[in-house]
Amino acid sequence: MTAVKDVRGVGKALAQALSAKGYKTAEALAKTEPDDLIDIPRISTASAAKLIAAAKDAVGAKSKPAARAPARRTATRKPAARQSAVRRATAKSNSAAKKADSERKAAAERAAAEKAAAERKAAKERVAAEKAAAERKAAKERVAAEKAAAERKAAKERAAAEKAAAEAKAKKKAKAKAKAEKAAKKKSEIEAAFSKAKEKIKEKSKKGKKDKKSKKDTKKKDTKNKSDKKSGKKKDKKKAKK
Repeated sequence: MTAVKDVRGVGKALAQALSAKGYKTAEALAKTEPDDLIDIPRISTASAAKLIAAAKDAVGAKSKPAARAPARRTATRKPAARQSAVRRATAKSNSAAKKADSERKAAAERAAAEKAAAERKAAKERVAAEKAAAERKAAKERVAAEKAAAERKAAKERAAAEKAAAEAKAKKKAKAKAKAEKAAKKKSEIEAAFSKAKEKIKEKSKKGKKDKKSKKDTKKKDTKNKSDKKSGKKKDKKKAKK
């Protein structure tokens, strides 16, 4: 059996990939079809055919008699025609392997370039998406902050207006109360003055009536006294005549 890594054009990474798919020997690789290999990374349809040909060459290079004894220890002479065919096959295999290596390298470079471009694009899109998300978040936070500030301002203005209205109402009420108290005081003073004047008039009237009565009584008394004097004089005259 020939290890798959000994096939021309198969490097370490490709050998691992082939082994992972079950192609661990050149014999197994030689028996497969190109369509079975194209699902392995870095292998196209053309490179698959070349790998299969290289595997067949590697298998053909080791004949059955040579398999009995190691080729390195046993030196067997081959006919010139066979040696020429082997050289041609080897040259062809080498050429195919080089071409396959070149194609794999180009494909790998192209894949790497495409991957790098895709990663750059994805990174750019990710950065743009993150930036847009950050801007949306910032805009949302700004709107929320402005709304909160407007609400605080409105609440402050409302509180100030309510306070001013309450103060104005209290002031008006106090003014009305003071006015009412002043009016009540004035009314009370007027009523007191009126009552005092009424009492004074009443007392004056009472005193006038008393004085009038007293004068009347005095007049009566004087009249009586005068009458008594006259009567006494008459009596005295009558006595004198007698």
